[in-house]
Amino acid sequence: MSAQNLPPSEPARSGAEPRVVAGVYRDGVVHPAEPLGLPPGSPVDILIVAGAPAPAATSAPAPQLALTLGGLLPAVEAGRPALLLLAVGLAGLAQWRFLSVGAFDLLALLAALLAAPLITMASYGLPPAPLRLGPPRGGVPFLAPSWTRARNLALSASAVAAGAVLVGLAGAPSAAGYGMLALIWLAAVVLGIAALGGRPLLLRPRLTRAGLLGAVPLALIGLAALLLRAWQLGDIPATLSGDEGSQGIEAIKVLRGEITNPFTTGWLGVPTMSFYFNAPSIALLGNTAFALRIPWAIVGTATVLVSYFLVARLQGPLLGLLSAGFLAGFHYHIHFSRLGSNQVADTFFVALALLLLFRGYDRRDPLSWALCGATVGLAQYFYAGARFTAIVVVACVALLALRDGPRLWREHGRGLLALVWVSLVSAGPMIQYAFRFPNDFNARVNSVGIFQSGWLKLAQEISGTGPLPILVEQFWKAMLPYNAYADRTVWYGSPLPLFGLVEGALFILGLGYALLRLADRRVFPLVAWWGGALIIGGFLTENPPSLQRLISTAAPAAVFLCLGLVLALRGLWALLGRLDGPALRGGLGAATLALALLSARYYFVDYAPQRIYGGENAVIATSMADYALTRLGPDTRIVFFGPPRMYYGYGSIPYLLGQRAGVDVIEPLQAPPGPGLAARGDDVAFFFLPERLGELPLVQLVFPNGELEDVPSPTGGAPLYTVYRPAP
Repeated sequence: MSAQNLPPSEPARSGAEPRVVAGVYRDGVVHPAEPLGLPPGSPVDILIVAGAPAPAATSAPAPQLALTLGGLLPAVEAGRPALLLLAVGLAGLAQWRFLSVGAFDLLALLAALLAAPLITMASYGLPPAPLRLGPPRGGVPFLAPSWTRARNLALSASAVAAGAVLVGLAGAPSAAGYGMLALIWLAAVVLGIAALGGRPLLLRPRLTRAGLLGAVPLALIGLAALLLRAWQLGDIPATLSGDEGSQGIEAIKVLRGEITNPFTTGWLGVPTMSFYFNAPSIALLGNTAFALRIPWAIVGTATVLVSYFLVARLQGPLLGLLSAGFLAGFHYHIHFSRLGSNQVADTFFVALALLLLFRGYDRRDPLSWALCGATVGLAQYFYAGARFTAIVVVACVALLALRDGPRLWREHGRGLLALVWVSLVSAGPMIQYAFRFPNDFNARVNSVGIFQSGWLKLAQEISGTGPLPILVEQFWKAMLPYNAYADRTVWYGSPLPLFGLVEGALFILGLGYALLRLADRRVFPLVAWWGGALIIGGFLTENPPSLQRLISTAAPAAVFLCLGLVLALRGLWALLGRLDGPALRGGLGAATLALALLSARYYFVDYAPQRIYGGENAVIATSMADYALTRLGPDTRIVFFGPPRMYYGYGSIPYLLGQRAGVDVIEPLQAPPGPGLAARGDDVAFFFLPERLGELPLVQLVFPNGELEDVPSPTGGAPLYTVYRPAP
């Protein structure tokens, strides 16, 4: 073979002439046949020509074979302005049509499909390449340790411990028994990682001024992400939804010892380990909105940082910083990071699993493969959407197997074994639960799946059509939440698609560019992540787009948007006769910052004050709890005239009020209430929803001379509810 130290995507560095040297590829390392004469640690870009004869010493540099379109470069140069303007114009037209129609539009689709090849042609030959070609620089190959007796014992112990956990869970142990089984399970996972993972080369870290300066933007992004997710967390969003409150109640049950098994499911089929994660903050801070939400704000912040490292590994630090910066300010991700609900963990688990997977692949590092397996397994204990983590990892491994063939096993056999084993050990208790109690494990899927719930059959009966038109409409609703369709639930409820005109046009450019490179192992994970999540969480579930099921797509969508920005701005720079440089990178950073700030402004200034999140019942419940906490005594009995629309057990109320006494009046009163409801002289407060206010005179006959108060809606209009407090 021969190797040419010519960068695949940028011109040779000044002072370094391109050279062609012979070499041999052995044991995953390229060995030059002659000294390169470079200082130790010098970065070298290599273009591999497999099977090429060794060149003569006086050989001229071989041409770079980056793409087969090299002969068209002069024509591309001549037509680049028209190609760029046409591509950007078509992407803008597509997004404008989507926004105008608010639904799928054939003209918009055709414009988007045409924009992709045009922006690709317009970008050809321009440095720097928007997508990385080949593995990242600076990777240190992992030297797998030999198989020792200690590792054999660790693997055996991992297997025994994992089996003991499964046997113990099948026997319905006591509360203390579940705690012991959790410790044994954790030991089984750690032993599996130790046995199959190994240790990377210990290198002396090099702290350079350039490296420290490069870390500053990421630190600023992380700080901004945390501030945007934790600032006034208890008050924005002002409504604590019923689902948030219900998950908080489950966490309180963990603290009270009412939930003792972390390997089962609880409220609405959500795995109970998620509630264990939420319990410590409530134990420390009390049953408040802030305590319920702060763990997930931290997870959302960690997701921004992990997504940087993933994108930087796949496509380089520039795109990593841009996409992480936009994700930090993206209103969609900010919102779900500020909720006391576990959906935001979906994005974290997928990003972390893919980061570890490709770190293991790049470095031939079994430890990273093993940690990827642990991430896949742990994801099974959170929101149902996090199960997608396993699917996208399997898809990426399948692509690597197709591309590399037997070489994947030769170079990564230990890593593949580590991935599979640690995944099975860590997810083992949940897998066993799925086999033992399939209806409980699949409760959410069974209730929202278009096939499992009977939704598709019912839709055919209502529409009088066959399944194909319904599925086609369902598909486009699922695929276009960023461009055309608004959320159809109160989980977010914004009346607009997730992207506006500019963001949507850039997203179309970036996504189209990536789709044309789907076979690239460093592009496929992002496309598979985005598309797979939309299919599984959107197309295959009823009422799309339901954004609580699609939050995982926020990170890859940010990448595609920033990729489109790089394509457009880099093309503009070329039209101005300038190539890559600090000015271009500064322009990209400034544009990303502007988009992120506008997105964050939309959330805090435009969206949050509307009190859309949670719906009217959640607004009422949050207000009732606040009224009781600030206006009523701790022993006041609450009598709620809310059914059938709403009950005192609505999640937000019992979570915020704790053990305070409350009772529902289910049937409308036909006569004055008897002593079973409340007795004269009791400290009692009657809460009436508007539709049941007509029963107030009957209550006043028994409890006269009280104070009547209408509680106004925070958004204006009719009162939320009426409170009647009898005289003592």
